Amino acid sequence: MTSESRSEGIEVSRDAIATLAAQAAAGVEGVVACYRKTVESITSRVKREFVHKGVKVEREDASCRLTMYLKVEYGVNLPSLAREVRRRVKEYVEGLTDIQVEEVEVVIEDIEPPPS
Repeated sequence: MTSESRSEGIEVSRDAIATLAAQAAAGVEGVVACYRKTVESITSRVKREFVHKGVKVEREDASCRLTMYLKVEYGVNLPSLAREVRRRVKEYVEGLTDIQVEEVEVVIEDIEPPPS
């Protein structure tokens, strides 16, 4: 677990940031889960990318960029869902950590099949 320092002497790990972002995204109607497909997870390890709970976290000083990998419900309006995920994740992470969220990228990894 890698930790990052903040000016107040409080450290917020990338794991913690990813967990908060995943919690915020899970609260958006239409989001089933935050996760990354297995093949992509292995590729991330080879590339040394940090992905936790389906959230890629890139840190720079007091800011970060997040990539959210989501499984969503069938039939949901994808542009609207992505906008809401971006808004909620940014507000939630910034409100709880004082870390500036520069960007939230939303990647739809999978769609839940419609009920039979």
